[in-house]
Amino acid sequence: MNLPAPFVYRHGTRQVVFGWGRVSELGVLARGHGARRCVLAIDSAFRDSELQHRIVAELRVATGSMPLVYCVPAREPDIEVVDACHAVFAEADPDLIVAVGGGSTMDAAKVARMMLVNPGGAAAIAGFDVPHRPHASLFVGVPTTSGTGSEVSEMAVIGQAGSDIKLRYRSAALPFQVALLDPELTLSLPPKVTAHTGFDAFTHALEGYVSRSANLMTEPLSQNALRLLHDWLPVAVEDPSHKAARCHCMIASMQAAIAYNTSQLGLCHALAAPLGAMFHVAHGLANAIALPAVTAFNQSWFGDKAPVIAALLDAPAAAEGVARLRKRVGLEIGLDSVVPDGAGRDALASAAMRSGNMPHNPRDAQWEDVRAVVEAMR
Repeated sequence: MNLPAPFVYRHGTRQVVFGWGRVSELGVLARGHGARRCVLAIDSAFRDSELQHRIVAELRVATGSMPLVYCVPAREPDIEVVDACHAVFAEADPDLIVAVGGGSTMDAAKVARMMLVNPGGAAAIAGFDVPHRPHASLFVGVPTTSGTGSEVSEMAVIGQAGSDIKLRYRSAALPFQVALLDPELTLSLPPKVTAHTGFDAFTHALEGYVSRSANLMTEPLSQNALRLLHDWLPVAVEDPSHKAARCHCMIASMQAAIAYNTSQLGLCHALAAPLGAMFHVAHGLANAIALPAVTAFNQSWFGDKAPVIAALLDAPAAAEGVARLRKRVGLEIGLDSVVPDGAGRDALASAAMRSGNMPHNPRDAQWEDVRAVVEAMR
C-alpha cells in the first residue's frame, strides 16, 4: 500500500468572501470589528472614482470617522511607494486597513502595514520566514484584477531602484485576514489588462502544480485553477462584460495563489521578475513571453502530471497548450520586442539564476540551460 506523501501546507487568510457586489459588505466588516480608525489604500486608477467615494462613505458611516486614503501609483511597487504608503498608515494609527486594487496595491499595503511594528524599513524586513511581529489592525484585501492572488498569499514582491532583483517577502504577519472577492470590480478592466493579469494567474497555476514543493493540498487547487483559466480567460478577454467569465477567473486566481503560497513557483517567475525590474515589462506579459519556452524545457520532468496538463489544456502536450492559450488571449509576443540584444539576454539569464524560485522548478537548470530558454523566448 502506498502511503500519502508527507506535506506541509500554509495558508494565513482567515476568511475568503466571494460574490458579485460584495464590496458593499466592507461596512459590515468594519462594524463587526469595532473599527474606529480606518485607512484605505486604493489603486490610483480609482482615484476620485465612484468606487472610491462609495467605499469611503461606507467606512465613514461604519467607523464614525473619515478614513485616510492613499492612492497607490499605477506601477509595480518599489520602496518609494511602500514608504509613502507606510507614512499614511502611520498617520492614521489604524485599527482597520483596507487595500483595493491589483497586486501592486495589495503588495505595497502588506509591506507598509508590517513596517508599522517591525522597524528598519522595507529592505531591512525583506526575506522569507523572518519572525515579524503582526500589526493589530483588521486587514482586508479587495482585488480588482484576477491575477496575482496577493489577497490570499503570505508573500509580497517589491522593486528596488537600480537592482535587477526584487525584494521578496514571506511572513505569517503579512497576509490579509479577510479577502473580499467581488468580480464586479473587474468589469472595467480593458481586454489587455485582463489578458496580462489572467496569464499571470495561469502561470501561478501551472508552476504551482508542477513545483517540487507541490503536495496533496496544493495540487487540486492548482489543477482546478488551470482548468478554469483555460476555459474562461479567453471569454473574459473577448467579452469583458461576461459575468460568469469574470467570476471563474477571480476564483481561479485565488485558488492558484492559495496553492503557490505553499508550493512556490519556478523558472518562469524567475525570468519574469527581472524582465520587470530591468526592462520594465508588465508582469503578466513577462510571464506570457517566458512560459511556453519554460514549459517546453520542463515538461519531460512533469511525470504523471504531463498528460493531466495536456488534457486540461486540450492539447497534445503542455507546452503546445500554453502557446495556444497565449495566442488566444493576444499575448503572442517574442522576447526581441523588449530585450533586443544579446547582452540583455545574458543579464536576464544571470538574474534568473539568483531567484529564490529556482529551487522549486521541476527541472534543475544551470546558467547555460536558462540562457537557452531565454533564446527560445525570442
